[in-house]
Amino acid sequence: MSRAILAEKLVESLEFDTDPKIQAAWTTEAKKRRDEVRDGSVQPILGEEALAQVRRLLGQ
Repeated sequence: MSRAILAEKLVESLEFDTDPKIQAAWTTEAKKRRDEVRDGSVQPILGEEALAQVRRLLGQ
């Protein structure tokens, strides 16, 4: 869970040069995903495993 908190803080610290509506949509999506990890409705996987899955799919 500490990585989710770190990710949230990093997102909050970024200076966005984007349309405020786009920024709000990304912030909403990031918080939704954070909440899904926190409430257990999704299980995070390591970045290395995610990349391995993508590589396997692309290799098919």
